[in-house]
Amino acid sequence: MPTEDLAHTPAERAAAEAAAKKPRVEEADVFASAEEQTLGASDNGEQHIVVLGAGLVGALCAVVLLRKGFKVTVFERYQDIRSIPSLGRSINLSVTSRGLRAIRALGGGFYDEILDQLCTRIRGRIIHMPSGEVVFQRYGKDDTECNYSISRLDLNKYLINVAAQNGAEFHFGHQLSDTSDFSGDELVGCKLNFSCQKYEGGVPSGSAQHLRFRVLCPVIACDGAGSRARYALNRSGLTTFTEDIIPRGYKEVLFPNPGENDFGAKGEDGSEPCHGRYGLHIWPRGEHMLMALSNRDGSFTGTIYMDNKGPEDSFEAFSDTPEGREKCAAFCQKHYAKALPYVGGLESMVRQITTNPTGILGTVRTATWAVRGKVILLGDSCHAMVPFFGQGCNCGFEDTLWLSKLLDKHCCRDGKCVPELCTGENFAACFAALEKERKPNAEAICDMALENFVEMRDKTGDLRFQALKKVENKLENTFPDKIRSRYAMVCYGGEGNVSYANAKSLGMVQWDILEQLLGPAADTDDLGKAVDQIDMQKAEKLLEEYLIPRQKELGIDLSTVKH
Repeated sequence: MPTEDLAHTPAERAAAEAAAKKPRVEEADVFASAEEQTLGASDNGEQHIVVLGAGLVGALCAVVLLRKGFKVTVFERYQDIRSIPSLGRSINLSVTSRGLRAIRALGGGFYDEILDQLCTRIRGRIIHMPSGEVVFQRYGKDDTECNYSISRLDLNKYLINVAAQNGAEFHFGHQLSDTSDFSGDELVGCKLNFSCQKYEGGVPSGSAQHLRFRVLCPVIACDGAGSRARYALNRSGLTTFTEDIIPRGYKEVLFPNPGENDFGAKGEDGSEPCHGRYGLHIWPRGEHMLMALSNRDGSFTGTIYMDNKGPEDSFEAFSDTPEGREKCAAFCQKHYAKALPYVGGLESMVRQITTNPTGILGTVRTATWAVRGKVILLGDSCHAMVPFFGQGCNCGFEDTLWLSKLLDKHCCRDGKCVPELCTGENFAACFAALEKERKPNAEAICDMALENFVEMRDKTGDLRFQALKKVENKLENTFPDKIRSRYAMVCYGGEGNVSYANAKSLGMVQWDILEQLLGPAADTDDLGKAVDQIDMQKAEKLLEEYLIPRQKELGIDLSTVKH
């Protein structure tokens, strides 16, 4: 499960807030006194592009650009992750065919290597009800559709290695300052200021150096949810943005390899079974929930979500004190007793909840992504989202796919960079078109990610919701050319105009149809009978009357919703 936060870790965010209090004039003066270097001149007919950030989106973006023939320089604020072990946060995430299309488009063996060497197939949700019942709810219409669990660290290392092998020039330990300047009337060019920090054994060593670059080429900013490029644009009046932090946070809870003690769905009472390794486990408990996603070594990365503040059932209440640990133990025994054996027992779960760092969750929305041909923001730098649809990485990867398509249109020929086409006007047109295409879709998935939090926390444990999902699965298997679930369109769409925004629009129409078909059934027995007795002729009529016209209006091709 992806666990995106707005500045990576609580300690890093505190440091950023402290730095923000430093007088801006003083910092600007420090950089003004640094020797200016020039970067990005088109030497030997090569067109240069600077990428900010070597995370998942930045590293993939670098690979995309290199394979088109661009010269690429990447600046990353942290040290090279290939030289350090996992820091124990954001260990795994979910990738789907929507995001993986960007990998597939690279050609070569990259797609197959990532799936074969780094991924575990995830078929659906395994819901652990308060009653002890375990229910499987598949993602797609059948086993041909799945998501993939993947180590964030391993995927990031893989992409950095590919970029380096293809010729990217990496500069690690270079933190962009928001005193960087993207203003001016020229179509391309800016000034980038960096604090350069050396590391020894994973620890900053010595004083930071201050570097100032006059950049003569476009900049693609993939520097994450706490993007300094976004702050620099805002400081110059070139964009505005919001960071909406939700009152709930998360902590990681690691599950050891259960061996033969599988805690999947057994398929009791005629329901569908699923081995625990191949499902996203959810313990929905209303105001809080526990989740777990498998790793390739057989262990699971769990995440518990609850209120940050409050006298009861909150991370604040579960402090690393005798009182806090006692409260936490009572809480775990009350709500997650069935999960305790898989976490390593009560003591292990309490220790992890009371001592692991708390991550924050929020949504970034940015008014303007692109400034002429100077800079464009991509990925979390302009549209960070809460992790509850598992689409943060996928949306960022899709950004790079559209960047590739639009560079091909404006600056390339036969997929390769053509220097005479790489004009300021063409880069400006490319960036403007990219923002126009991606911004409505980023807004849509940010909204749906927030909605999915409520669905996972509350509705997955609701019997009526489970019945509606069964009706939905029945319809998309009976009428696959007329309806696909919103979830399938979000995760497996991307082509055929099945964008995030269109998936959101169609999803509202489809849910109304499902409600009409299920009717007012209330108790468990009535719900089961109602699902079995759905009038399929009525269903087809409703699809033809309400859904098909909307699909045609949006130009939707449902046949593209697939792996």
